Amino acid sequence: MAHGYMGNPNLHFISRLSDYTAQSIFLRISMVSLTGWLFLYIASRFAGGGNIELPELKYVQTILVFNIISEGNVFFDHIAERYLPIPEKISLRIILHAVVSLVLGLIVIAVVTLTGNEPLFSSNPVMQMMILFGLIFTFILILVSITLRIIDQWIRSIRQLEEMKSLKLASDYNTLQAQLNPHFLFNSLSVLKSMITYEPEAAVQFTQNFTDVYRYVLQSKDKATVKLSEELEFIEAFTALHKERMGSALEVITEVSGEALKRELPPLALQQLVENALKHNIALKDAPLIIEIKASEEFITVRNNINPKESTFSEKTGLKNLEQRYELLTGQKIEITAGDAFFEVKIPLL
Repeated sequence: MAHGYMGNPNLHFISRLSDYTAQSIFLRISMVSLTGWLFLYIASRFAGGGNIELPELKYVQTILVFNIISEGNVFFDHIAERYLPIPEKISLRIILHAVVSLVLGLIVIAVVTLTGNEPLFSSNPVMQMMILFGLIFTFILILVSITLRIIDQWIRSIRQLEEMKSLKLASDYNTLQAQLNPHFLFNSLSVLKSMITYEPEAAVQFTQNFTDVYRYVLQSKDKATVKLSEELEFIEAFTALHKERMGSALEVITEVSGEALKRELPPLALQQLVENALKHNIALKDAPLIIEIKASEEFITVRNNINPKESTFSEKTGLKNLEQRYELLTGQKIEITAGDAFFEVKIPLL
């Protein structure tokens, strides 16, 4: 709706009538003066059988009164901008303009009633009615202009707030995503250090696989989302690194529908969940760690059996990071279920 309003040149022109620019002032005074002159001329044609001839001074007086009333509204609008900012006080602004217009109208009516000057304040009811209609028309014109200008300012303010919010969300999201790379690097290098000490030959292959895996990390670091198919290929390489060390003690079962492969999710989301399972559980040949990755069209679930390590240092940043990324990216929440025998995290696909 905001786009439609801003794209309408007629409404945009009317909204600019209440500005204090040379062009706006000239157009506003010209239109209000023409309105005052036209309604007074029509009044003189209808009143007294159309035989009333009005001196030029009376037209000047009428035009002056019309402009004083219109400029009073415009002046109040610009004063109100200082004390009643948009968009917080938009409703109050519009209400106060209606009150100001009503007060100005009552003042004019009072002057009409108490003054016997001709012809603006003529006792002729036809002329009084036409002058009143002219004033009402002027009020409406100025109020429409002011209201549209307030709406114009309100739309701009909302857009600026949304742009600032989007920039902040992007900044927060990038900050959270940047936390993944050092965390992943630290854990992988810790594994490599252990393999170099106890399995130097396997460490060579691990290093090659690690290079392939970290390439994906670097390629996805600037992306808000990635295809699930790409993330699963990465997880396959990532778990292969750990299988080289753990062997049959680690099992990864993947069941994903074809439609789900086309959906997206934040990069490294699955890696966080798999790594969380590896970090907090013991994996033995006779008691393997089984990680199940299952996806439908709307969600993907990572589930693992529980065989907790006796002591594991954790800052608990992994799942919190993922929760914050989803909240910033989509406003959606992830579902965490911790049972006695299993731990499960369900995340929405985008």
